[in-house]
Amino acid sequence: MLARENRLSSSDEIRQVIRLGKRSSNEFATIHFLPAETSRFAIVTSRAVGNAVVRNKIRRRTKAVLSEQIVGKPQIHGVVRYRPGATNLSFDDLKASILKLMERTEK
Repeated sequence: MLARENRLSSSDEIRQVIRLGKRSSNEFATIHFLPAETSRFAIVTSRAVGNAVVRNKIRRRTKAVLSEQIVGKPQIHGVVRYRPGATNLSFDDLKASILKLMERTEK
């Protein structure tokens, strides 16, 4: 679970990261990111991804992966947006996908 201090919650902050930040994508997700003082993330799963149960499952898994990865990584504000293909991913595949995207943010 992401700690409260590691969550982007305001729609203005999320909008700013999406508009002004860089982005990195793969077939399942896109991460928009901006360098920042502390690492904070938001997770966006639209209805196109699946029903509420599926969307929340993806969000929970993503929060678990991000909470492990925040320590020792460059400080960024990030917005993770999922595509419909993410519904069939196992936890390990989802983790690998997120880790690849996170590696790209370090460059």
